[in-house]
Amino acid sequence: MTAAQKHRRRRTTLGACAVLGAVALLAGCGGDDDDQPDTATPAPARPVSFPITATAEGESKRAMSFPSSVRSGLIRMTLRNSDTVPRSAQLLRIVGDHSLGEVVDVVTADGEEIPAWVQDGGGVPAVEPGGTGTAAQVLAPGRYVLLDDEEGEGEGESAKTHAELGAVGEFTVTGERARAGLPPVPATITATDAERDDGEKTYGFRLQGLTAGTNQVHFQNTGAELHHALFAPLRKGATLAQAEQLLTSSRTPSGPPPIDFSNIVGTKVIDAGIEQNITLDLAAGRYAVICFVSDREGGKPHVEKGMIEEVTVE
Repeated sequence: MTAAQKHRRRRTTLGACAVLGAVALLAGCGGDDDDQPDTATPAPARPVSFPITATAEGESKRAMSFPSSVRSGLIRMTLRNSDTVPRSAQLLRIVGDHSLGEVVDVVTADGEEIPAWVQDGGGVPAVEPGGTGTAAQVLAPGRYVLLDDEEGEGEGESAKTHAELGAVGEFTVTGERARAGLPPVPATITATDAERDDGEKTYGFRLQGLTAGTNQVHFQNTGAELHHALFAPLRKGATLAQAEQLLTSSRTPSGPPPIDFSNIVGTKVIDAGIEQNITLDLAAGRYAVICFVSDREGGKPHVEKGMIEEVTVE
């Protein structure tokens, strides 16, 4: 456990950001295809619209509304945030008869095993109050859950995500599996992992075409594990090594933190072989790009296994 984790845990998608929220507090103080046949029917030339609205119901309840079904193929999700806090929409395909409560338990766990019945991932990254965000991806037939894994009420161990406060629901993707492609966009984020000859795994990112402002990004996972990409601004004069030490060390850091925790942006979690197009707003500057997701078998987050890269956005 890092020094940050001893102070606070923020529980978000698949346990991915428990370390991040904890470190932020210290800083303030100083695809499986389920054997479906690969037969395909042509998908529509244009993506099918899938609107999502995030709302609040009183001070301590959150909700999301969206269609109950959509036809398989290329889907364009648009999240409209009608709440007063940032909201997001994590997408998961669920295999078998598992309740929404079981799904939320998996999402809010910290470093635990991620069961095989949780698949695909994707969805719309965090949107500021009053704003909208988009994501396009190809959805196979099946049962899906949408939930908001952003931090909601409470502090420390008692913190609850918006999903735990009610922002969770399900929908069905109907029809036959469709073979469809995503339109080309200027920027690419590729999450990778690979096993070396000695049996150890390597983890990393490949980043191309990112510029200051609103980016249209193709986010893809070419590895075998689930991943996301969080962009943490590096403060002036800070190094990537300092950021990595802060995020992985068991020692309490001293002095100004190397990361600006108030301006972190990023993707949702996607599974092996999944890809999507998203919008991502980035200010000019240097970033540490980080993955906090653990392997499916559980254990340390990927940042503690070297999944942290530096990129300069101009």
